[in-house]
Amino acid sequence: MEIFDNIENQLPYDPSDVDIRQQNFTIHHLMQMISFKELELWHGIDYQRNSSTWSYIQKSRLIESLLMRIPLPIFYFDGSERPWKIIDGLHRLSTLYSFIEEEKFALKELEYLKDLEGLRFSELSFQYRRMIEESLIQAYVINPGTPDKVKLNIFQRINTGGSSLSRQEIRNAYYRGLPSDFIDNLAISSEFLTVTNNKISSNRMRDKEVVLRFFAFYKFLDRYIPPMERFLDYAMESIYEISHQELNSIEDSFNYALNACMQIFEEKAFYVLNMNGEKQGSRINIALFESWVVNLALLPKEKVDDLLNRKNEIFNDFVILLQDIDFHKSFSSSTSSRKAVEIRFFAVRNILNNFTNAN
Repeated sequence: MEIFDNIENQLPYDPSDVDIRQQNFTIHHLMQMISFKELELWHGIDYQRNSSTWSYIQKSRLIESLLMRIPLPIFYFDGSERPWKIIDGLHRLSTLYSFIEEEKFALKELEYLKDLEGLRFSELSFQYRRMIEESLIQAYVINPGTPDKVKLNIFQRINTGGSSLSRQEIRNAYYRGLPSDFIDNLAISSEFLTVTNNKISSNRMRDKEVVLRFFAFYKFLDRYIPPMERFLDYAMESIYEISHQELNSIEDSFNYALNACMQIFEEKAFYVLNMNGEKQGSRINIALFESWVVNLALLPKEKVDDLLNRKNEIFNDFVILLQDIDFHKSFSSSTSSRKAVEIRFFAVRNILNNFTNAN
């Protein structure tokens, strides 16, 4: 009992709050749930990394496995609210729905059932169609009443066990609706794409994570406590509670700040610079990105406009700052520590304050 109590004290939630049942479904039942929007079949771009899109051969082999009576790996669903969410098994269900209901592909390069090559679902014999639809799959289903923090933790653990999803892909899938839409909009804004020169990859939703870091520090800089991942989880969830009016204002400030960075630094925005103001390396530094964009976004627009009149002086002061050892450490090593965050945000703010106070 003492050992269990010790484990309990180290967990972010009470283990007794974990309420999951095991349930069997026929493929036909799941297809019906998807068709009637009782089970949410997200598009791959919203959830899975682009590089993991299945080929037609992989899809065909999945169908062949069902016809060979080979059990599919267990699925995980969040059944706590409607529509249910797919925690694990999106590719398999997407493949099944695409083949059975939408008939988007024909079977290809099967390993054993060669006589079925080139056939779509409706072209299979009745016996084969029935065999597929009546196949049973096993699933773990999260029951209603399970706390959100428990569901998110399950979601993260299931989807990172095999390194299949990045943390931001999980956030984007779990915090559907307003949070994911808001972050997506910022990540595709012309200002963001222009000032970063498309240097921040959309693969594994890296671009969306960078935008989320901006939002998190813009709203909650004074509350920041490592680890960074939990801080970003908290920030993403908080978007549900923010009015559309405030979100529009944040988006406006974000784009205005990016425009200011473009004018001050031009093509050198967010790069590490040497003493001569020349780029060192070919990658944008995310810690510098968030430090500049957040600080500028927090200023009134009229002050930002005044600062742009002295953009050359600001640029020169920043080049000098980059040579400072402590500041350099804050964006190059242990960047998520509270000390590093405080050093770099305060240092950039100090540069801006020197000019705004002078005005």
